[in-house]
Amino acid sequence: MRFALFLLMASSLFAQDAAHGEAIWAKTTGLPLQTVHRLWRSTSHFANESDDDSQIVMLDALSLAARNQLLIVTAAGVPTCFTVTVFSKAAGNLKLWSESSTSDGNGYCETVGIEPEVVVQNGKILVKAAVGIHSEDASYADVAEYTYVWTGHTYRFGYKEVSLQYVPPAGRPK
Repeated sequence: MRFALFLLMASSLFAQDAAHGEAIWAKTTGLPLQTVHRLWRSTSHFANESDDDSQIVMLDALSLAARNQLLIVTAAGVPTCFTVTVFSKAAGNLKLWSESSTSDGNGYCETVGIEPEVVVQNGKILVKAAVGIHSEDASYADVAEYTYVWTGHTYRFGYKEVSLQYVPPAGRPK
């Protein structure tokens, strides 16, 4: 009976993982699969996890390790949009901060073929996302980099820098 229950639980976790990439991130980070699953579920906006189409695109256990924090980035929808979340390992993986939209109200979404990017640099979280077409012929997009800084308790928006990025013909609006 216990063995059958174990197999049922394991197959359930495997089915969940196949959809969200949890086993890959557990192996990459060394975190237990159940922990990765709980982190992913904590980022969800859906009560029923079978309704959630999000994928883990980044799980970073090293960049914020000095603060005893984990960073997870999930992507969902069409176009693909990111949610960036930080958990405190010291507080039992309690969610400290999460952001899915910019300070100017836009989501961190794929635009004109440019995927959003998330990096940690010098303890700051940098989120890059295209915010619109810059030129009439759509050959360049404005890409904003939003910087979030640690306050000692949470992250807050610091500043935004905008740059231009070339848009290949395949990504241009028609």
